[in-house]
Amino acid sequence: MRRADFHHGFYLFGVMALAMSMPLSHFVMGLSSFLLLLNWIAEWDWQNKWHRIKENRQGLWFSAFYLVYAVGLVNVTDWGAAAHEMLTKLPFLISPLIVVSSKPFSKRELQYIFSAFAMATLIGCCWNFGYAQTHELANFREMSRFIDHIRFSLCVVLSVVFCVHYALQDSQDHPLCKYIYVLVVFLLIPYLIYSQTLSGLAIMMLVAVCYIVYLIWYKAKGRSKWIFASFSGLLLVLGVCYICCITWDYFHVKDPDPDYAARTESGRPYTFDDHSIVENGHRVYNWVCSEELEAAWALRSDSSYDELMAATLIRYLNSMGVRKDSAAVMRLSDDDIRNIEHKIANVHYAKNGNVRRALYETYFGLTLYQKYGLYDESSMLQRFELWRVSWHLIREHWLFGVGIGQQRAALDRQLELEKSLIAGKRKNRGSHNQFLTIWLAAGILPVIYFCFLLAYPFTATMRDRVTFVYFALILALTLSMLVEDTLNAQTGRMLFTIFVPLMLFSEQGK
Repeated sequence: MRRADFHHGFYLFGVMALAMSMPLSHFVMGLSSFLLLLNWIAEWDWQNKWHRIKENRQGLWFSAFYLVYAVGLVNVTDWGAAAHEMLTKLPFLISPLIVVSSKPFSKRELQYIFSAFAMATLIGCCWNFGYAQTHELANFREMSRFIDHIRFSLCVVLSVVFCVHYALQDSQDHPLCKYIYVLVVFLLIPYLIYSQTLSGLAIMMLVAVCYIVYLIWYKAKGRSKWIFASFSGLLLVLGVCYICCITWDYFHVKDPDPDYAARTESGRPYTFDDHSIVENGHRVYNWVCSEELEAAWALRSDSSYDELMAATLIRYLNSMGVRKDSAAVMRLSDDDIRNIEHKIANVHYAKNGNVRRALYETYFGLTLYQKYGLYDESSMLQRFELWRVSWHLIREHWLFGVGIGQQRAALDRQLELEKSLIAGKRKNRGSHNQFLTIWLAAGILPVIYFCFLLAYPFTATMRDRVTFVYFALILALTLSMLVEDTLNAQTGRMLFTIFVPLMLFSEQGK
């Protein structure tokens, strides 16, 4: 084997290892990146590297983002935090440079890389699902055992895109390979639903709609075009109708008119609050006999009956559509009692793999905000609050930001100053919007340059390099960055700094 072939083979092995580690291991991601850099240096061959760089100068624009981002160093006072931030952002400088200057991968080699990524994601899904079945989870976020659930759901979405692409394309693969890709898709999508990551589901739906439009207008022909369009439209309508039915079932009041003279089986009166919030189609504080609830709870559980436990019990009974009295408590199963003891306030919250659960949690948070102005019980509303406060800071430091590495501490201080309800909760959480985070840390120039990087490949000069898979990757990453600091996590950084240059600057031949 020639030296050049050895280094190219090691480069392929390193990128495959890096792709497989993205959904599974932070340690292997770091190790693979380090080995890729060592191989790139050991390969030497600077003349050919320089020649490839000159042929793909646009690749250096991705590396240049690191230098533009460094503008935010002008306001730094905490150089320890700044050094750590710049160190974690090094893949933006190094990874595109390695991809552009190395011998490009063939179309088949890219298939190996993206297939390895999809298979590793499937392994992670199987492991997470098995863990959820054998352990009691306090929160569905605990289901993701390797990386955080938001980034893992992004890996699932991209894996579905890759598998669908390779299943539908004309190739010399054995027919069995196409069936394997289809099987992987039918395993990944149910996991995404089961994990109840709403951001991942929303991204998957938007990518799917775009892909359906793409297939209809650019791939399908004649009668098949309209058959496919009709079938896809039907699926979309059914999905929307399903969500509408869940929403109606949650907010539409199904309670009978209050009977203020009604009594429990023991002859005690009920209390009613006709202005109470609605959950699962029932007003939470209608048909309540607090005296009986406390007495019955003492018979069913050893847990103390404090204010929080009382509210949890009332909401749990309300979600079942029964009256809140001793008879209802005594009819609860042991599993129901255990759920209430673990502060699970809705019977649907205890059901994994249920889209209804994720939507109900969101609806409850929205209801609390509408009724009481509370937003600390909803992750979505907390994001709105973080965006609002981040924007206040940006207006004061719009040119150079608050300083690289200092943005989270500055945001925490601003939350305290504005006496936000989420001040002090989960400190150093960030803005939960990548564009606001970049602007807050380093100023307006880096965020403009970053938006340019996302948009430039779609201009006329580079449009021939853009495939639908690349479009889907950028769409998924951009949607994720609207609600998360995607690039602040190692997996997000690697998805952007490795997969994006690979798709733009690798060969499309065999």
